Amino acid sequence: MKIALAHEYFSARGGAEAVAHVFHEMWPDAPVYTFFHDRARYGPLDGWRIVTSSLQSFPIGGGRHRLLLPLYPSAARRLRVPDDVDVVLVSTSAFIKGLALGDDTAEVAYCHSPTRYLWDWSEEYLREEVPAVLHAPVRELLARLRETDLEMARRVDRWIANSSVVARRIREYYGRESEVVHPPVDVDAYDARADRGDHWLFIGRLSAYKRADLAVRAFARTGRRLIVVGEGRERESLEKDASQNVVFTGRVDERTKRELLATARGLVFPAEDDFGIVCVEALAAGAPVVALRAGGAPEIVRDGIDGVLFDAPDPALVEAAVQRAESTRWDPRALKQSARRFDLPRFQERIRELVNDAARVGRAIA
Repeated sequence: MKIALAHEYFSARGGAEAVAHVFHEMWPDAPVYTFFHDRARYGPLDGWRIVTSSLQSFPIGGGRHRLLLPLYPSAARRLRVPDDVDVVLVSTSAFIKGLALGDDTAEVAYCHSPTRYLWDWSEEYLREEVPAVLHAPVRELLARLRETDLEMARRVDRWIANSSVVARRIREYYGRESEVVHPPVDVDAYDARADRGDHWLFIGRLSAYKRADLAVRAFARTGRRLIVVGEGRERESLEKDASQNVVFTGRVDERTKRELLATARGLVFPAEDDFGIVCVEALAAGAPVVALRAGGAPEIVRDGIDGVLFDAPDPALVEAAVQRAESTRWDPRALKQSARRFDLPRFQERIRELVNDAARVGRAIA
């Protein structure tokens, strides 16, 4: 069986990229098709057989890849996978699923979410990412891109969703059923210590979507120490508004992140995210999670068992949830055991089964 892999682009490290790395570990000899690899921001991918699109030659640093939005569909169609490939496994949240495939090549799409700025988040995208003077033409562009996205989705033979929330979106927007296979965490790579430090954590990109502002404002009220790990366009404004008990580290390496989690009193996750793999990482490190009761977080965090859920994006509710977590006795070993629901071997086994089945059945599964 001949396998190829695909991922949107390698520009910043997040949960989707972690899944792409697991796929590469499972099939290390497979070529990996992508729109571009921003080596300066992402770092090297030594030993990977990277095949980039025509967009690789464009200036892509500093977030400028967003300006390439109208070009992604045509770049995908020109990114050709050889006809002798049996299955292409795509890690997708946008247009890489539309790459050019042979008639007999089955496509399995692991979907982090249908393209949010085209579907459920289009108005927020316009408001937060696009100058007001451009709203009308960009709204028209997004409408055309929705049609393209739907057309590309029809080519996918088998859908895998990273959460039940995403499975519902796939059904609503694409009219397709999917199997939920949650993203994995290597649970044994994390140390769940009994002795905890004095800090809480926020870990994520500092973008409006991740709602770090809620954590910063809530901890200004609690006075407890908050370490904000991550980088993004919101950092300057967040630092300006932060109280002295809130510290910003920028990006950290994996070892530092795991050390911070191993000693944290808890993790704050205020975003309505598609899944929230950092929540699983926190549990693996023995830290309870305070999370918004929306998106994929409730699939990970059971209120009173793995952490505390709050009902709305309100700093006062975040503060109350943190206070409740502080007044609860948590067993780091039990939290780590809870994280095993999302352990790496389970993920690898099911993904391999689905890919093998796609190779056996072929295009008939469409």
